[in-house]
Amino acid sequence: MALSLETPAADQNDAPGITVLVQQHGNPQAPARRRRRGVAAVALATGGAALVGAGAFSAWDATTSVDSGALSAGTSSAATVIDATSGTFRTAVSNLLPEDYFYRYIDVVNTGPSTSFTGTVAVTGPLAGYLAVEAVTCPIAWTTASASCTGVPAPLSIGSGTPTADTPTPVTHGTIATSAVQHVRYKFTFAKDAPKTLQGANGALSISVSNTVVGGSDRTLF
Repeated sequence: MALSLETPAADQNDAPGITVLVQQHGNPQAPARRRRRGVAAVALATGGAALVGAGAFSAWDATTSVDSGALSAGTSSAATVIDATSGTFRTAVSNLLPEDYFYRYIDVVNTGPSTSFTGTVAVTGPLAGYLAVEAVTCPIAWTTASASCTGVPAPLSIGSGTPTADTPTPVTHGTIATSAVQHVRYKFTFAKDAPKTLQGANGALSISVSNTVVGGSDRTLF
């Protein structure tokens, strides 16, 4: 037996189709009409495949891509607090009596894009609540030996009350230009009404400066 492809007879309203015709070997008397119809079937089948192929080719998608450069988030660290007296900020103070006072100096350096800064002063230990604080700036470095400013000093806005560990005193450092330095002198005064129970007591100071970095800038580069 042999297998060949053939389409059935169709009128103008029939769609071309393909059927399997079973033939006997060695049948040279096959009518010419059937041979012609077989040729037509091959032509129709081939034409149909060409049409389907053309439709599939026109619907293919082409995709390409490009990757961005590295993206990184900014940081909010934009201030550096420096002990302006070569480490004496950490020097101990002893034998404090009521109304005694002492000075400490720091430099606040704006190392980032922000320009507005705030700070806090905290006191820990039994002396918390008994040290009043004042903060003054100088346009140039303070003369620490005499606690004086050769420029025009300006007081910083500072919260009321005496600082404690749980309630630090806020300090408004205000505007500091990028890369600029604010020279600050702190004055701490031991309370006039400090009780005798504080004799021999110890405490510690802590000063911090912070800022808030605000977004919304256009970071597009061309």
